[in-house]
Amino acid sequence: MDHLDEALVRLAPTGPEYRGGLSNHGPMVVEALVRLGAAETIPGWVSGYLPELEDGPSRGDRIADWRAALGDRRRIGDWTAYFTERLAEAPWREVLTEWWPRLTPGLAAGATHGVIRTSHAVRALAERETPPRLVELAQALAYWAAGYVELPGRPLTGGVRTLDQAVAVLPILELAPTERIVAHLAHLRDLPGFPATVSSLRPPTDVAADLTELTRVFAGVFLTHGRHAPIDFIHAVTAPVAVSSVLEHLPAEQWRPTYDALWQVAAALYSGYAYRATVEPLPADVPQAPEELAGRAAETGDAHAIKLTEAALRQHALIGDPVFLHAAARSVELLGR
Repeated sequence: MDHLDEALVRLAPTGPEYRGGLSNHGPMVVEALVRLGAAETIPGWVSGYLPELEDGPSRGDRIADWRAALGDRRRIGDWTAYFTERLAEAPWREVLTEWWPRLTPGLAAGATHGVIRTSHAVRALAERETPPRLVELAQALAYWAAGYVELPGRPLTGGVRTLDQAVAVLPILELAPTERIVAHLAHLRDLPGFPATVSSLRPPTDVAADLTELTRVFAGVFLTHGRHAPIDFIHAVTAPVAVSSVLEHLPAEQWRPTYDALWQVAAALYSGYAYRATVEPLPADVPQAPEELAGRAAETGDAHAIKLTEAALRQHALIGDPVFLHAAARSVELLGR
């Protein structure tokens, strides 16, 4: 059993959230540490993280009507049992294909951690199918289903604006955050123009390429707007990067709705957290090398810095844009204290 599977076995009995609604980042972080070339740090990191977590949820009634149970956070244990059974009955790719379109409209679940955790689990399974990785996929899908929540408006791109143009005209919610991310984003229902601006983005012509562009733009937004709320802006990068590794395992007809939902969530994070931001210029200096950034992120032990750095380095390797290296460095600077 390798470091990843050992860590997943240790983390499996824990709940998806702790301390009143913080997401359990353990399974996502250990998979990211493997990708950063820091697998040897996983046992110690897990040992330090486990005392923060809570026990897994109890199980109640069987999921009979999945539509009625969708978004019911009280039934996370029932959802876990449901997906455990489904993954015992059918190949994981079949279960993923069945459930991805059902869950995509609620992609904001767990402040995007439902879809991020699912994507990390899929990436691990695609590399090697093992019992601990199947258990993790069941728990990830259950977290997404139980936390399912739709944002205001329809996530459907149908306009003519480029991504940069659409971001530039997003309305800002003039309300200081005092709640968890999902609760704060619910206030967007009172923000005039948000749904219309989301829909004003032009449709993707090449979903994979446009998804990469989405990550590039919001890596820049993290640098220009995110210093006052780095964790909130980070999710506009880590969610689409995580999903980009899942596309090849999904039918092509599911790609466009996924892209639209990711754009809607990223736009919501901007509109919800850009209030009172001090806008900074993009860094102009030479960025640190990927290997140095990977090591620094692993050394911080911070869940968000590790995940953002792994995502950013993956995208930098894909298109070579230094904005990703600068974003990784900024996450380490702000969160690695």
